[in-house]
Amino acid sequence: MKLIVITTRFPYFNTESFLESEYPFLHKAFDIVTILPLIKGYCRVQCQDAKVCDKYAEQYRKKYLYIFSALLSKSFYNSLWRQRFKLSEKNRILRTLKQEVHYQIFRNLILQNPSLFDEDTIVYSYWFNAPVYAMLKLREDFGLKYKVVCRAHRFDVYDENGEMPNREFCIHTIDKVFPISQDAINLFTKKYGHPEKYILSRLGVKDFGCIAPRSEANSFHILSVSQVHPRKRIREIFESVRDFSKRHPEKDITWTHFGDGVQQNDLLNWANNNNVPNLTIEIKGRVANTEILQYMSKTPLEVFVNLSASEGVPVSIMEAQSFGLPVIATDVGGTKEIMNAYNGILLSSSPTIAEVVDAMEQIMNNDYKRETIKESWEKTSAADINFRTFVKQLSNLK
Repeated sequence: MKLIVITTRFPYFNTESFLESEYPFLHKAFDIVTILPLIKGYCRVQCQDAKVCDKYAEQYRKKYLYIFSALLSKSFYNSLWRQRFKLSEKNRILRTLKQEVHYQIFRNLILQNPSLFDEDTIVYSYWFNAPVYAMLKLREDFGLKYKVVCRAHRFDVYDENGEMPNREFCIHTIDKVFPISQDAINLFTKKYGHPEKYILSRLGVKDFGCIAPRSEANSFHILSVSQVHPRKRIREIFESVRDFSKRHPEKDITWTHFGDGVQQNDLLNWANNNNVPNLTIEIKGRVANTEILQYMSKTPLEVFVNLSASEGVPVSIMEAQSFGLPVIATDVGGTKEIMNAYNGILLSSSPTIAEVVDAMEQIMNNDYKRETIKESWEKTSAADINFRTFVKQLSNLK
């Protein structure tokens, strides 16, 4: 049995890092695993043995030619007609055009590589996005026999940029959708029906084999890992850490942040203008995920903070929990599904600075058992368990 994995960048660059842990299980379960990334770049060291087909990326570089072709195609206007009562919705026409571009690209790939897409093939898209529609519509239009499945995470669930065009068609015709949270399944079921299509398939992270060390009694070390983006509420983390430090001048407090993004200059300015004498701010920027894990394994830490306005299920929280770190997080997406009274504090979806400071106070004053936090992590977010289960479910589609 063959598996085609459609990604955005994996195994190139450092994004879609969750697939680093998943790929070895896929590789063992299928005779041939071929990865089709949308964007080509440098290959991460851990994945240099992966079989990659760059034809998708090479065709996508010609996307302007495909846009022109799409605008002249009958199928594009047929798609618009099917959605005629929704065309005024946010980004609907633009996203329909994007689907048609991918339809045109994958049609050429199938015509040029028919043996890749035969009845012994499962096409697995890591995201519920335009390639899913393209592969399903091509299968229908040309009477092909391959199976199609996808995961569903955050942006491809909660429609922050507008609803995915033709999603009813996709859910009706797809073989299975593997959402990473029960929250996503509940949303899809309520909005589109077809509960038999969805299988909960949580992401997972590897066990680094240790518990994060504790800080000294007079110290308190706060860690956050995310893009520096308004959606991640980095400013709110900064203000909370600052106010918490002012409340506890007797303690040496450190906030370390890994990640970069559109607000990076703002973050650096906040750090450089910090005037709280007992607060040290460390801005690490974007680094390899392995470096972050090494840091958590060796550095005395007290709490991990994630104040995102939107999430699927945050892998960064799973990683912190794998080291036994208590977590402060917001109740968005599926985050609540990996939080409980024993591993940290779940705040509202939009907490005040005072509420975050109070949560830090609770973490400081309560003895969270790190072994208990790790045991809870093993039940929900261990890569070895979750990815074995997912691969078995994929194999059952044969």
